[in-house]
Formats: sequence, structure tokens, C-alpha cells
Amino acid sequence: MPPSTDGAAVPPLPPPDDPTVGGLSGHIGFNRLWTGETASQFGFQVAGLATSAVAITLLHATNQQIGVLGALQTLAFLLIGLPAGAWVDRWRKRRTMIAADLVRVVALVSIPLAWWWGALTIGHLMVVAAVMGVATVFFDVSYQSFVPALVGPSQIGEANGRLEASFQVARVAGPGLGGWLLGVVAAPAAYLLTAATYAFSAVAIWRIPGREARPEPPADPKLWHQVRQGLDYVRSERLLGPLFLCISAAALTGQGVQVLLPVLALRELGMSATTLGTLLSVGAVGGVLGAMMRHRIIARLGVGHTIVVCNVLGVTANLGLPAAVLFPGHAAWVLVATNLVSSFFLTVYNVTQMSLRQQICPPVLLGRLNATFRFAVWGVMPLGALLAGFVAARLGVVPAMVCFVSGTVCAGLAMGFTPVARMRRVPVRSAEQLPLAVA
Repeated sequence: MPPSTDGAAVPPLPPPDDPTVGGLSGHIGFNRLWTGETASQFGFQVAGLATSAVAITLLHATNQQIGVLGALQTLAFLLIGLPAGAWVDRWRKRRTMIAADLVRVVALVSIPLAWWWGALTIGHLMVVAAVMGVATVFFDVSYQSFVPALVGPSQIGEANGRLEASFQVARVAGPGLGGWLLGVVAAPAAYLLTAATYAFSAVAIWRIPGREARPEPPADPKLWHQVRQGLDYVRSERLLGPLFLCISAAALTGQGVQVLLPVLALRELGMSATTLGTLLSVGAVGGVLGAMMRHRIIARLGVGHTIVVCNVLGVTANLGLPAAVLFPGHAAWVLVATNLVSSFFLTVYNVTQMSLRQQICPPVLLGRLNATFRFAVWGVMPLGALLAGFVAARLGVVPAMVCFVSGTVCAGLAMGFTPVARMRRVPVRSAEQLPLAVA
């Protein structure tokens, strides 16, 4: 691990909204966090495509094995997602992110090494997927909780917008880069580039100036009590509780769509990994446009309507994925158009709902809030992945995808009946209104 920056000679992190920072464009700390996160997102996109290509074409995995592999990538969010939030609230976030990046480097490098030695198996891929999932739990909860420490409340939405934009840029270039690499080198070798991006992310985060203060120890040191505080806050929060249930349902069925997409493209439509990566890259331009236009959409619709309308439109557009088999001569264009529209609306939705919960949550509970929502989203993904493999093995890939897309649409429509749907702007809450003492 890089040397600690917690020495006495290092100044603390600048306070949020410090006028000397000069906004996000001149905010060195946030820009280095942004750089590190962007690098890791590029690596994630390349690794995701490489994993599908290795499992399907090199190791000849069955649909059920692909479902298990997809489940293991997010299983950690189900098993340790909630206590991870309590742990992160006790730890320095920057150290946690650096450690998570380094663990991912070691795990990914093991894949090309095993391949060169002739020992790569689907079981090895599954172990790496599980380790990567554990590291990602701690990295994601930490960086989401670290953002409000770097920027002030008025800049949280813009900061999340930039982070989401970088994710979409990675979606644009990452699959295309991965597809190109898979056409030039053997699929396992592409993991070396992914490992390099995580190493770069660790260095960028380590170089964030300032010393992160040690979190105050909790009054109640029992881990389960800390976890329960986060759960009780979400349950009792009028805006977040119902939204939590809808997001969890959408994640369950949405993961099924993501697991089945490469199977649809590579097997049902006969595309190569290079072609699939290129098509996903072109379609994901919609995400970049969505991040740029989010403020205009919120100004027109309000926060609540933006969350609901953009989610429903984004997931409904995914009906174009199974429909691509009806147009074999134009399947590539159907996939591009579908991904373009879906990425646009879902990017606006994701940034808006994430910013909402960060703005209304007490700072002392941010780690547990983010972990609770990560648990709701990523924790149910292993179930969705396993269910996708099971349904596809019995009904076929295309009918299974129709079922899972329909499920995401129903979850999105349910958001329209929550209190969030009626909210025009984020409420400004005083310290007395924040439920800091959660039973």
C-alpha cells in the first residue's frame, strides 16, 4: 500500500465549499478522486467484456454457469454489504479505497498467469469474481461517502454528475477498447490492462492532498447496532424508505437483463466480442448526453418527476434488446438505438436519486446509508443473475429477457406511487430535523 498521508505535517482536507478551492474545476482533491474513479471504470468495462468472452468462447460455460459467474460478481453486496457501511463509517475512506484497488490488481493479474500456465478454469474466474466483489463493496461505499467530505452540499449534485459522466465515458470507450484488445490479444491478456487501471486509481486517490480526519468512534461499538441504525434511518425516512424497495426490485430484474445481454449478442445473434463492444460503445453516448442535460430536465420536471419518468423511459427502452432478434439484418442498429436511449434516461435517473439521498442524510450515517442502498441494489443482483440463468435454461434467452425487462418496467412504475414522485426540489433540513439518534 502507498505510504500514509496522515502525518502531522500534512494539512487536513479543505472544508466543503471552501472559497479557496475555486469550485469543482479547480478542486484538486475531487479531480484526483474523479480521475481514479474514471480509471477504475475503464478497467471494469474491459474486464466485464473479457470475462464474458473468456467464459462463453474459451471455457464454453453453460447458461447456468454464466448466471453463477454473474452472481458471484455481486454476492459480496448481499453477504457483507450492510456491515461494510458500519465499518467504513469507522475507517478513513481514502485508505479503504486504496486497499480495495490493490486487492483488485492482485486478483486480476492471477487470470492471465493461470492462462499462461494452462490452469485457467471457470472455477478460477468465479473465485476472482467473488474477490473483486468484496473489494468493490468497500471501494464503492467509501467513495460515495468521501464525496460529501470533499465538496459542499451545493456541489454534491454536480460532483455526482461528473462521476456518472465519467462512468458513461468509460461505457463509451471501454467496451470498444476491450473489443479491440480481444481482437488483437487473447482474452485473458486483456486483464493486464484492467489491473493497470486499478493501480492508477490507487495512485490518484493516494495523491489527494490533505489529511483525512479519523472518524469519531461510535457511542455504541457493537457492529450490529451500527448496521441497524442505517437500516432504521432508511426505513423511517419518508422519502427514502419506499424508494429503497422500488430500487431493490428494479435491481433484481435489471441484473437478469445484463447477464443475458452478452449471451443474446454472442450466441443468439452470432456477434463477435469486438462487434458487441463497439455497439455498446456507440450506444452509451446517450449516457454522456444525459449527464450533460440533467440540470435542464430537473428544471423542467422537478426532482421527483425526473427520478420516476427517466427511470421508466430508460428501462422500457430495453425492450429493444430482445426485439433485435426480429430484425436479423438490422440487429446491430437495434442494439445501438436501445442502448443509446436507455443510457440517456438511466444516467439522469441514477445521478438524481443518488444526489437526493446524499443531500438529505446526516453525514454521520452516510456510510451506512450508501451501504444500505448498495445492499438493496447490488445485494439482490446475485439472485437476479442466478434466476436469469435458470429461466434462460428453461424458456430460452429471448423469452427470459422479455420477462426481466418487464419486471424492471413494473418496478419503475411503482416509483410513481412513492412520496419522492411528488417532490419538486430537495428539502433543506435543519440539524433538528435530521434523525441523528436512530434507535
